[in-house]
This record gives sequence, structure tokens and C-alpha cells, in this order.
Amino acid sequence: MPLAIASTIAFCLWIVLWALGISGFDGLLVSTLIVLIVGGVRALGQYLPGASRRRGPGRANAPQGGW
Repeated sequence: MPLAIASTIAFCLWIVLWALGISGFDGLLVSTLIVLIVGGVRALGQYLPGASRRRGPGRANAPQGGW
């Protein structure tokens, strides 16, 4: 979800920058940078200390803990 939000915001920013007279390519580079940063943080965030471990595939509805 954060990547979809970042993509939408970056696309809107690109249109605004283009409307203000900044080159369309420069605005596209800024938008691409935003999306890459959010994607990188999202991908590498699971390896940061204190990040909760995700459950493996197929365990989305499994209860945590025991009886």
C-alpha cells in the first residue's frame, strides 16, 4: 500500500512540476526517485533491527502462539 500511495503522490507532483514550467523529464526523475526510495525502504525495512518478523507464506490466518 505505501508504494501505491507514493506512486500516486509522485505522479501528481510530476504533473504539478510540469505545469510550473519545470522540464517534464526533470519532474519524472524526481517522481522516480520518490518511488525508488519508498520501494527500497519497504524492501529493506524487514532487515532493520526491531522490525517484526513476517510470517511465512501460507500462514496468514494461523493463530500466533500456542494454547
